[in-house]
Amino acid sequence: MTTIGSDIDPMMSDGPQDSALACLVIVARQHGIHLTTSQLVHDNVLDGSEVSTSDLVRCADGAGLTAKSVVLDWEGLQHLKKALPAIVRLTNGACMVLLRLEGDDESPRVVLRDPNAGEDALLTVDRYRFEDAATGEIILVKRNYDIADEGQPFSIGLITALIFRERRIARDIAICALILGLLALTPIMFWRLMSDKVIIYKAYNTYAVLCMALLVLTIFETAFYYLRQSMVHFLTTRLDVKLSTYMFEKVLNLPMDYFERTAVGLVSRDMREIFKIRTFLVGQMFGTILDSTILIFFLPVMFFFSPVMSLTVLAFAAAMVGILVLMLPAYRRKSNAVIKAEGEQGAFLIQTLNGIRTVKSLALDARQRHQWDVLVARTAKARVAEGMMGTLIATMIRPLERLAVSVPYALGVYLAMSSNDPMAIGSLFAFLMLSQRVTAPLMQMAQLIQQYDEARTAVAVVGGLVNQRPEEGRSGHGVQTPLRGEVQFSNVVFKYKGAVRPALNQVSFEIPVGGTLGVMGKSGSGKTTITRLLQRLHSDYEGLIKIDGIDVREYDVDHLRRNIGVVLQENFLFSGTIRENITAAKPDATFEDIVRAARMAGAEEFIDKLPRGYETFIYEGSPNLSGGQRQRLAIARSLIADPPILILDEATSALDAESESIVNENISRIAHGRTMIIISHRLSSLIKADTILVLDQGQVNDLGRHEELLERNEIYSGLWHQQNGHLDARPRLRRSEFRSPTLVS
Repeated sequence: MTTIGSDIDPMMSDGPQDSALACLVIVARQHGIHLTTSQLVHDNVLDGSEVSTSDLVRCADGAGLTAKSVVLDWEGLQHLKKALPAIVRLTNGACMVLLRLEGDDESPRVVLRDPNAGEDALLTVDRYRFEDAATGEIILVKRNYDIADEGQPFSIGLITALIFRERRIARDIAICALILGLLALTPIMFWRLMSDKVIIYKAYNTYAVLCMALLVLTIFETAFYYLRQSMVHFLTTRLDVKLSTYMFEKVLNLPMDYFERTAVGLVSRDMREIFKIRTFLVGQMFGTILDSTILIFFLPVMFFFSPVMSLTVLAFAAAMVGILVLMLPAYRRKSNAVIKAEGEQGAFLIQTLNGIRTVKSLALDARQRHQWDVLVARTAKARVAEGMMGTLIATMIRPLERLAVSVPYALGVYLAMSSNDPMAIGSLFAFLMLSQRVTAPLMQMAQLIQQYDEARTAVAVVGGLVNQRPEEGRSGHGVQTPLRGEVQFSNVVFKYKGAVRPALNQVSFEIPVGGTLGVMGKSGSGKTTITRLLQRLHSDYEGLIKIDGIDVREYDVDHLRRNIGVVLQENFLFSGTIRENITAAKPDATFEDIVRAARMAGAEEFIDKLPRGYETFIYEGSPNLSGGQRQRLAIARSLIADPPILILDEATSALDAESESIVNENISRIAHGRTMIIISHRLSSLIKADTILVLDQGQVNDLGRHEELLERNEIYSGLWHQQNGHLDARPRLRRSEFRSPTLVS
């Protein structure tokens, strides 16, 4: 431990971003969570600028921690105790870790750790120098042991919990609703008092007071209505954000095989259903509950005027509820048919749009149009059936809505005539207005049963998507040690779901750190499956796959994939600039890093010729780039993070001869210091590999260098001579040039 007598600032060697994230890594380790700064940058898409306190809190929350920023003076620091270690923000924008407080009242000190120094390099600073160097902002971090609502199975209860997590807003909305319910009595009482007290007695003073009171109360009602609607809108927006992020995260966490056996259109349809649930909870149920607050005030007043008439209104409301309950099963069947038909229609639409090049090139327009017409007709038929059932229910309820107001009023008129009480006329009009206001929320409550059933169906659809077992390895507790690149397969057996025979059968091989393995074989021999298992896209295999001596199933899956660069035969580029596509896996990459990756991939030469260079915009589907250009950008994207393991899966198959030559020349530079797995049907790309693996029907047929396989392996040598036989055949072709093709029988 060293006592520092100088300022703290010179100890900060790196930038504010590095120190802030490094401090969070140190504090997280104290709580049993192992993080890395590169992981935090990648997971939270930080762009290399200074990390703000809100960014740091967000990073902590995403890592299973709870963080909070407070401003404390020296006296406040004395109360932290068990809340330490914490992160201290310095005046130069950098951060340090506050480990503990030492000393007595005469010589108080703090013990800090500089994240840019060694683990044993602790700094002891006296109070005055600490107060001079620190801003007073302390970021408290602790382990979050609570089970988040988002971690529970999806249900209406989960969404309700998300709503009521905003307790303050919900409380304020409820208060506004109660006040509005009370103020809703204003015009009714105004009507009755005008009829009973003003008109009969010609009381001008009372008339003036009532008009003034009506005006004031109307202003109050308008203000509270504005407040309530504003808060409801704010709550709805916050819920939309939470549901959107929740849904997207759940879908991203689904295993790869789910997407391979489920149409994208069906996944998209299921995701949209969640907003039906939100509409029901916030728009329908929440709105009905708020509107129903007037019943708290109106029903007692109605029973005060006439218990018989009030019971009549409630009886009609009960009749409407009974009809809805009886008709609900039939309506549910029609609604489920619509959901199924719309799902098939949406899946076909997305499939057609994704394959539009194939549709155009094969002139499949008429075929797709016919199938679309069939699906549209099927969906329309289901919607008509659902609409007819809904119309039948509405037709049966409509007369009850009318009678719910008219029958009690007719009954009231009869009672008023029977009593011969002139004061009963004012009460009758007041009751009429009350019953009209009460009938609307009662009908809403009755219709809520049907709407709840629709929401329950939507919950089942969404639950079927998000309650799937997530991809393994995303618990956050997996191994996150840096990878060196030693790969070992031991008797690996894997079979895809629904397949008859294994894709890999007792496959074993080893790749040393920095070694290059070439993989070849016929289509379906299991070449790509090896790379999929190495990335842990599938975990249900037999045998053992190790990286650096650790089972890949022990690694944190995100950490594993960040350290494995992959370039496929068909690569997807996102809409955005070339720079944004290259830096997708490393958002904090410098421009020098981008240029270096592009140069290694052979992409620099065509990027420099573009008018906007690295800022050239790539449209969806990247139609403004050739196949070779897309491929080279994909290689640059995989190299930007400098992964210790790089997989090239037919990466040069889409390149022209010139582009392939550029990439092949750079492969030796690309492979320097990293483990390479090169899959290619062009054996010329594998010549320089340290070892070449020959696969046949999922099994290892042979393993050796290029020269060895040419001599002893029939599959390899046969394909080699097939690809390069034109060199030997060239003299024979010259001799045959003098023959006329027409003379050959």
